[in-house]
Amino acid sequence: MIKLFSAALLLLALSACNSTGADADTRPAPKSATGKTLPVAPPPPPMQEEAGSCAADVRQCADGSFVSRDPVNNCAFNPCPGEAKQ
Repeated sequence: MIKLFSAALLLLALSACNSTGADADTRPAPKSATGKTLPVAPPPPPMQEEAGSCAADVRQCADGSFVSRDPVNNCAFNPCPGEAKQ
């Protein structure tokens, strides 16, 4: 009974999302509270090629300090203080 009620509620909610029957090209332009037509929003920025994030683990250096991973360097660990950059 609960599953049937949940399914009916979901169907009702989804049908309400598309109740206008109009696509974006035929809908009237949105208007502000003053009645002026609002400008069209710019397109979203392009997605980055790389993920831009690495695992959150760290490496302990010989001097006791810790270094994290570098997303620009293919998520390799940053060099420890005093080490040459790889």
